[in-house]
Amino acid sequence: MRELPEIRLLALDVDGTLAVRGHEVSPATRDALHAVTEAGIVLVVATGRRYRTTRAVIDALDLPLSAVCLGGALVKQHDHLTLHRETFEPALHQALVDLIRRAGQSVIVQQDADIFGHRDVVVDDALPWNERTRAYHENAQPWAHPGDAAAEDHALAFSLWGGHDDMAALERAVRSAFPLRCATVRVPDPEGGDDSYLEILPAKVDKWTGLTRLALHLGVPSHAICAVGDAANDLPMIRQAAWGVAMGNAGPEVQAAADWVTGRHDEDGIVAVVQRILGR
Repeated sequence: MRELPEIRLLALDVDGTLAVRGHEVSPATRDALHAVTEAGIVLVVATGRRYRTTRAVIDALDLPLSAVCLGGALVKQHDHLTLHRETFEPALHQALVDLIRRAGQSVIVQQDADIFGHRDVVVDDALPWNERTRAYHENAQPWAHPGDAAAEDHALAFSLWGGHDDMAALERAVRSAFPLRCATVRVPDPEGGDDSYLEILPAKVDKWTGLTRLALHLGVPSHAICAVGDAANDLPMIRQAAWGVAMGNAGPEVQAAADWVTGRHDEDGIVAVVQRILGR
């Protein structure tokens, strides 16, 4: 295990790390994070969420935080302005939509509300939606709209909900068809259901690429970054940060990749991370 270096930036995943459930952050964790910022350490969130739902967690903390969203495809400053966005080039966008439709799935197109101020989600309406896709559309109101995914542009990420086997097969198909042009992340339903969530991103996009871009803008070197997470999409930043921390509720692969394992997210595991960083 590496020694804890001097940390100047603390990056936290949201679901399963910072948030206990939904947008809720415990009072103890909130107080600890205020102590971090008071000590002069930059605090950011790095999440697979889109920016609008990320903002709900940031608002719960009552701190002006920058954010890496959609698994690294979108980087937002604390003033809500977009620092960087990574989108699919048009031909790849079309090819992905065609492949997903042939698999009988409905894709959720994630966009930047800076461009489309009235929406940031388009759900492909070429095929009937499954129950989870329909629920996603309803929960994302009024910012989600049905539409032709092939006709959209500026797509930051493609998101899909479906059965475990269906999402695993689709992930294999995407990797086979576009081995160097896409990145994929597939995770089980965090609520323990029978579905999986599949995210497709432009190649070489992950939380670490987004985080290092933000850190460069903020003047923080990568050797002064601590990254904390619990899931597969946190692995790049946990492995490459100066000090990578896994939550106690993380799976074996994530814990094995970390320099240190803290407590569970629902037992204020973040508080222990802060105490280590601040030397308490």
